[in-house]
Amino acid sequence: MLQSLVPSKASALLVVLLALTAGSNVQAQAVDCLVTPSDPSCVSFELPPATVTADLEALCTQMPYMPGCSLYSSCKASSKTDQWCTPFSVLADICSIDMPMMKDCKNYVALCGAAANQTAASKPSICKSAPMIEAFPTTKNASALVIDICTEMDMAGCERCPKPPPGAYAANCDTLGTYAILCKAMPEMSQCGTWKSMCSASSATASSLSFQSSEYCASGVGSPDMNPPAMRMYFHLGFTDYVLFEKWIPRNLGQYVGTWFALFFLTLFFQTLSTYRTCLEARWADEQAAAENDDTTKSDSSVRLTSLSGDGKHKSSIFMHWVYLWRQPWSLKEVKQNVIRALLTFVETTLGYALMLVTMTFNVPLFFAVIAGLTVGSVVFSRQRSSGVARGDSNSSATGCAGCG
Repeated sequence: MLQSLVPSKASALLVVLLALTAGSNVQAQAVDCLVTPSDPSCVSFELPPATVTADLEALCTQMPYMPGCSLYSSCKASSKTDQWCTPFSVLADICSIDMPMMKDCKNYVALCGAAANQTAASKPSICKSAPMIEAFPTTKNASALVIDICTEMDMAGCERCPKPPPGAYAANCDTLGTYAILCKAMPEMSQCGTWKSMCSASSATASSLSFQSSEYCASGVGSPDMNPPAMRMYFHLGFTDYVLFEKWIPRNLGQYVGTWFALFFLTLFFQTLSTYRTCLEARWADEQAAAENDDTTKSDSSVRLTSLSGDGKHKSSIFMHWVYLWRQPWSLKEVKQNVIRALLTFVETTLGYALMLVTMTFNVPLFFAVIAGLTVGSVVFSRQRSSGVARGDSNSSATGCAGCG
């Protein structure tokens, strides 16, 4: 009898323990972390990945120009695995401060919003491990900064974000990418304070997200479009600078060395062209002088080109001589000479101003590429230039200058 009671007591005790365990599980499962996220059992709770993705897709379908959506598109396009590309972190960029009232932010706000969680310690750990980027601009702020910069200075990159029509909430474009491009080009602009804070290595989220090493902050990271040359109005070193054209941007040592020699030989060609034109002018002047010496009517024209001065003496009038020359019809030879003169002047002037613009990049090696070309050219063509000037000034020969062919 006693032996039969022992197993029955043990069975009853086991039933009680199972009931208590089941009751505790039911109680644990009854906690809804979106309603009471501060409950201790919600510390490790995370939104299902499908829910996070669905919220992001819905938000970015409605307002694709939000900075967070620009970030989301970039992360998806390049399949980035950086911490700042974590879907929950991107959702935080949109829903923490920018658009918390949008219906597709309700899950994030319920879990990590300030109203539901009064202290940071009571929030689920996911809110701290995948936070929003510190100083991340809101949609309206990013749009206003881009418009302000592009109104003040029409820089490369401004074409990405046309000015919105009056009454629009924000520019309908990639404001985050455009803002980053403009501030990477001219980081000292007053409007780039938010960008500097966002990309600061000392920010609260820098160590966890490493956003300062992203294409939006770091030079040389990402596509060439995200890395425009910085506009520095002082002498500097470095590869990346605009060289005359939007697409001529050396980005490595090989391209930079090639650019240096291209500018050097372009300057040498400029010197060649300049010397050749000087020689031609000297030869044409000699030919003109020889023709005037044979002109039998020169004495008559000399009379017409003089004026009576106050002291009764005849003096040559430069202006009257100009008028006389303008009134003379051009010969076929002069027409040919003037066509050649105009073409040479056009090309030489264009090259001269282009080389001046190269020096205005303030890139030290490129500056000295132009200087070196001018220096070498002055030595290489020293005899031709000196002979041409001397003969042109003296009008002593009709055979032209040395080296004119």
